[in-house]
Amino acid sequence: MIVKHDIPVYNICWLNYAEGGKIGTFYEPESKQELEELCRGLYKEGLEFDLIGHTSNIYFLPSYSVDVMVSTRKVRNVMLTDNYIIADCGVSVKSLSKRMVEEGVKGFEGLIDLPGTVGAAVYGNASCYSCSINALLESFELLMPNGKIVIKNVNDLKLSKRSSSLKRGELKGIILNVVLKKEYGNKDVIKEQSEKNHKTRLETQPGPKDNLGSIYSDSKVRKFSIICIIANCLSKLLLYSLKIAGKSNSYAHKKRKEMYFGIMGSKDLASYVYGWNRYIW
Repeated sequence: MIVKHDIPVYNICWLNYAEGGKIGTFYEPESKQELEELCRGLYKEGLEFDLIGHTSNIYFLPSYSVDVMVSTRKVRNVMLTDNYIIADCGVSVKSLSKRMVEEGVKGFEGLIDLPGTVGAAVYGNASCYSCSINALLESFELLMPNGKIVIKNVNDLKLSKRSSSLKRGELKGIILNVVLKKEYGNKDVIKEQSEKNHKTRLETQPGPKDNLGSIYSDSKVRKFSIICIIANCLSKLLLYSLKIAGKSNSYAHKKRKEMYFGIMGSKDLASYVYGWNRYIW
């Protein structure tokens, strides 16, 4: 196990602060057993701690500080059986998905560019291009705050859009590993679809650097308010007009964003939003 003391927050993520918060003790277990023993001990001592994965979609405020932090990013063993994939919580979704696509396993072709760990993907109900980790989930091991390990299944997650009972705090514990269904399909078709998804992502979304992922809001009040409907209609009209006028796709979408957020009274947000697939009002 790797243990570090008094490290700045910016050492564990891609955000670079001149100054920032501190992590008192930073633990990086290198196996599921080490993670289990460490967290069971922290629970027993009544110590509060934050658990992270790859931090690819985490924004730490410069003022953020914590006494104890545990990272799962080195807990990444994968075992394959005839029908299942047993993956530790810190396994990279992207790496696992690429491997499964190469082997012709169905359900991973949309996940080949999804950042983060399988544990985080289950926790946050992540999905991409009609593929979801939780659609493949058979069961998972959960270390409870009382130190016991229980086996849970997808029904225990009570899934909603980008959320689960774990994320909402209704179910407490740490995902140690997951068991995913392994069903083979037509390898050529699966690879072709994965390549198509990858190409679409490159054309429509920013790369992993300086990218915190999508921002979602399910507020029906805002989505269906009169001002929102007007902003959406007018900005779409501008988009189509610019395209007809021969303007580039990127220029047209940029101008649409500027008009939309300008009408909504948040013009300053436009420069931070990459396309409509990155922000849903």
